[in-house]
Amino acid sequence: MDHNARNLLPIGAHALSADPRLAYAVQELGRTYGYNYFDDDMVRRSLAEHETSLRRTSRGGLVWAGALLLLVGIVWLVVAASAKPQDMAVALAPPTAVLLLGIAALVRVYFLARSKLRHPFLDGYRHVLAASLAHGAPVTFVPAWLTGRGDGQLEAAPLPPYSAPVATPIHGAGAATVPPPSKPPAVEEYERIAEQGGWHDEAGGALILAGAIGIGYAVFQDIPAAYAAALLIPLGIWIWLAGHRLGKRQQQLSAEARRYLDDLVRAQAAGAVVPELTPPLRKLLDTRL
Repeated sequence: MDHNARNLLPIGAHALSADPRLAYAVQELGRTYGYNYFDDDMVRRSLAEHETSLRRTSRGGLVWAGALLLLVGIVWLVVAASAKPQDMAVALAPPTAVLLLGIAALVRVYFLARSKLRHPFLDGYRHVLAASLAHGAPVTFVPAWLTGRGDGQLEAAPLPPYSAPVATPIHGAGAATVPPPSKPPAVEEYERIAEQGGWHDEAGGALILAGAIGIGYAVFQDIPAAYAAALLIPLGIWIWLAGHRLGKRQQQLSAEARRYLDDLVRAQAAGAVVPELTPPLRKLLDTRL
């Protein structure tokens, strides 16, 4: 199923062709960058190749080597400085060199990744997505890797601005006769609860620990009032169980959500205009790519 998720395009050729203004813009972009962005198979294959290449660069051996050199250099610097040698400059020179090598390796990775993000095909495709959004076409999702979006939500290669006025959303009635699959109730429930939780284990454990400490304090300090802390233990257990049930339900529903994503892939391949994914589904899709 993970392989099928890779086949879901941000926008398909049918949606790009639904509005003559957008179709003309995409055609001109294709001429400028030298790619036929109406060819879904080519776009899908090229996106997968560029994503794989970028991930290989950002997670490859040079990254690990740079991180290891940084760690060794920092530890060596601390040890060398704490020894208080007579000639501090001479003692700190080797670890400083190791540290600089680590920094240089990571800087090299950064520029390699940035260079891959600026490939003409990807530059052109980012313009295609920007034009699609400006014309109101249904962009299903914008891959995080395509814009270089990291955990801090900063984008190394954001979608470029597009000067066309925002148009009425395109529903693709004239471009495709295949309707998108309806969203099952289980998927809607997954979207509602997917972002919930994450704190139950920590909160439950903290309450149980606090209750146990309170009981111990009551016993050893002979303070009967401290036995009231025992009430925290069942509360902590209840919160932990609630989180466990929620996590189990999320896992069950995520399977339904993955099947729905696969249905979207098949519908898009058949010519359907796929609607924009909600944030929980986009996050699920990103974890599968």
